[in-house]
Amino acid sequence: MGKTAYTINGSTNGPSGGRGEKKLPNDDTKKAPRDDDDKQQQEVSTFRRILPQILASTAKNFLLLDLGMAVAFPTIVIPALRGIKNRAPDEFLHFTPQQASWFGSIAYICQPVGSVLSGIILEPLGRKRSMILVNIPHIIGWFMLHFAGSLEEMYTAAILLGLGVGFMEAPIVTYVGEICQPSIRGILTSCAGVAVMLGFFMVYLLGTVTTWRTTAAICAFIPIATMIAICFVPETPMWLLSKNRADDALKSLQWLRGWVSPKAVEQEFQEMKRYSLHSAKCAICEKSGSTTCQHPPLTEWTKLKELTRKRNLRPFVLVMLFFVFGQLSGLTGMRPYLVQIFQAYGVPLDANWATVSTGLLGLIANIVCMVSIKFVGKRRLAITSMTVTALSCISLSIYAFNTFPPGWTSFDNHPGTSHVTSMGYIPMVLFFMLAFFTSVGVLPVPWILLSEVFPFRNRSLACGITAALHYVMSFVTTKTYFNLESAFSLPGVILFYGVMGIIGLGFVYFFLPETEKRTLEDIELYFSDNKRKLTDIYIPRRNRDEEMVAVVSKLAEKAMEKKGIDNAVFTEGDK
Repeated sequence: MGKTAYTINGSTNGPSGGRGEKKLPNDDTKKAPRDDDDKQQQEVSTFRRILPQILASTAKNFLLLDLGMAVAFPTIVIPALRGIKNRAPDEFLHFTPQQASWFGSIAYICQPVGSVLSGIILEPLGRKRSMILVNIPHIIGWFMLHFAGSLEEMYTAAILLGLGVGFMEAPIVTYVGEICQPSIRGILTSCAGVAVMLGFFMVYLLGTVTTWRTTAAICAFIPIATMIAICFVPETPMWLLSKNRADDALKSLQWLRGWVSPKAVEQEFQEMKRYSLHSAKCAICEKSGSTTCQHPPLTEWTKLKELTRKRNLRPFVLVMLFFVFGQLSGLTGMRPYLVQIFQAYGVPLDANWATVSTGLLGLIANIVCMVSIKFVGKRRLAITSMTVTALSCISLSIYAFNTFPPGWTSFDNHPGTSHVTSMGYIPMVLFFMLAFFTSVGVLPVPWILLSEVFPFRNRSLACGITAALHYVMSFVTTKTYFNLESAFSLPGVILFYGVMGIIGLGFVYFFLPETEKRTLEDIELYFSDNKRKLTDIYIPRRNRDEEMVAVVSKLAEKAMEKKGIDNAVFTEGDK
């Protein structure tokens, strides 16, 4: 991993294991092992350091691929069972508009249960084991959908998929945040959005070229492959340290930093141990400055009470409001009904293929997010995407108010098509812009923040509760779409989404801090500062400042050594 910029008092304690160690005669006997260690660290390329983190994140992303498929699945089932598009000749099931709204939203109301439970079971089971077990409900749910013989069975399968999606949230979010280096954490966390949108695109495409039952059967093999892939990645070092498994934590960190020797990760491991000890202290010991905590471990009730502290409440409110405005930006509520909405707008492209295009654009947008987030930052991405989505919704509503007959909704079968004009490409482009920029920043950024902003001590439970409330909001947004469109018409509900997007833009601009290139400790210290104003959105890079001070001090001490001044702090290998 390269020699770290600062060491712990020049100590060489910790596991050894440098390769190629050999003894040299006379005074070089003690120097050779250190030189070989340094040589090995220098030979570990950047690609080798990053590769295992990419592999571990990719295995985790299989879960998100399945999650995207589960969320997108109602989009292809609803038009088929309502007789709008792609209804198989031998299909015997049928949806009314109310039944369709329930099927499109019932999974969301079940996801909070899974999210809260995942936050509770995550600590005793660990991130890796939890990510393996969460696949079981999805395997059952997909096969139930394939063989469904009644609407009740379909609802039951949707509930299982919803529970499975909820179970996934806490282990997914915490895992990637704890295995990655700060310099690439934003990129690898944003890969989650790419995996989700790939799931959307695959389901939309499969639903266009084949039946929804066949699509369900194909989707069932994704969670099976996920269980196999996750077996080959390590548990997070932070969780292992919290369970007093220091040796396993060191091996995990060696794997994640390029399959290196213990010496190559010694400094980072010592920093992790220090952070783990600090996180394990209760509030009383933390305030008193005690170096050790003799109090019993926190119970679940105590952890819930801990969530009321400002260091937890402030990031919770920040992420939760971002989720709310993201849900009300337009696309989430409309997603299960995109096919019929495209038909209502009279876009010049087949409604099914237009939906596939939105999935493809979402996938491309998440790739853009992944590539650009390191350079642009989360804050700029969020502001830009929120601006464009709000303007797209407002433009769509203005177009519809000037084109549609009064009271036009996508749920009604109108006999005439006089509203369809040669200008249909305008709403198509606006919908594509809405889909693209929603996936660039509105949807992925709050999930990225969720993996960073909570203190380690309460991260699992806080992530689970936040994800649960997000899915409650998703249920409300999706379930009420039918009622909102019936009450305000199609252009009216889209105008409402546009106005909410403008309000969300103001919230992001004034209250969202930039967490890119900040360590988890930097972020935790920022939210723990009770004197900081809500509009003070700058997070100091404390660790980097300390590192620079340490570098200068070490260089000065070495310069003094060269002049003949003895310093007992340094080891023989440093001299």
